[in-house]
Amino acid sequence: MSNAAGAVSSVPLVSAAATGDIAAFIRKCGLDAEPVFLEAGLDVRISTDPYQMIELSKFTHLLKAAQDATHCATIGLNVGGRQDPARWGAFGYLVLNSPTLGDALRNVVAHATIWQTGTHFAFRQTKEEIGVEYAITHPSVANREQDAEFSIAYVKNIVDRLIERSATPTDVFFEHSAIADIDAYEKVFGVRPLFNQPTNAIYFPRLYENRRVAFADLHLFPVIKRHLMDMAASVPGSDSLEGNIVYHIRQFLPRGMATLENVAAAMGLQSRTMQRRLRQTGMSFTDLLDRVRYETATHHLTETTMSISEIAYLLGYCDTSAFIKSFKKQAGKTPSRFREWQRLESGGRAESSG
Repeated sequence: MSNAAGAVSSVPLVSAAATGDIAAFIRKCGLDAEPVFLEAGLDVRISTDPYQMIELSKFTHLLKAAQDATHCATIGLNVGGRQDPARWGAFGYLVLNSPTLGDALRNVVAHATIWQTGTHFAFRQTKEEIGVEYAITHPSVANREQDAEFSIAYVKNIVDRLIERSATPTDVFFEHSAIADIDAYEKVFGVRPLFNQPTNAIYFPRLYENRRVAFADLHLFPVIKRHLMDMAASVPGSDSLEGNIVYHIRQFLPRGMATLENVAAAMGLQSRTMQRRLRQTGMSFTDLLDRVRYETATHHLTETTMSISEIAYLLGYCDTSAFIKSFKKQAGKTPSRFREWQRLESGGRAESSG
């Protein structure tokens, strides 16, 4: 992940999408959300920007400030239980379109770093249970209690949505002592949690593992999963401006929003500032966008069986014909011809090596 200056940072981050329901909850209590956000060092406008990343420590501070402002000890439970996974971009869509509940929980764990860093996620299963463990591990993050309750309630919310009814966990664990009346926890989870445990976790009956997700789009699922794998592989390993811009371009591509303005905003830069810095290195944003699209396209045409329309979607083109026209301009071949040529080349190399 990158910090506001566009350099790689060890500061743990979380998607700003997590703050949207906090702002809504504060307003529902008849209060102005802006000063509560300011107390946490945040601009309330980020609550409407699902593509921003904010410091995890500021998010946990925000939850504590919201608790104090609203005098609601159950704010983490309430807000986490209402989060809409679809608002979490590609990560949320992957979870919602997983074939089974077990797949969904495994995807929560496998791709969690796309929307939050500095934390421990683990999928657990026994002969009788499946579950998710969660804990903040970065030492710089304080005010963890509300975040833990937010996150465990969010997992419960995901399970409820996927099986289309309220699911009763077998066990719920929290690292901290109870911060609300015990009946409030039982109302949310259907069971009484155990507190002062080694980690935060929620478990469900093992029979849920192979429960099919009735509304899952099994055609969209592999497309989104490939995109998340591309994103994870593209996390920049240096403090170069180019590496961080490329990383953010990959994040925005499938949404068709890989624009100079959006990428600059995600990096905490003005568009003109980013343009100027790129010119100093002899590059332009359009050059980088074209390069990322071309490299991603050639990878999938060569290494996968994804259809041309699926690749066009991943690259953020408005339609397949626009992708074909752009690719032909760069490669001198249409995507279909390029794929055929690569297969012939591969076959020839295999024969000569044999």
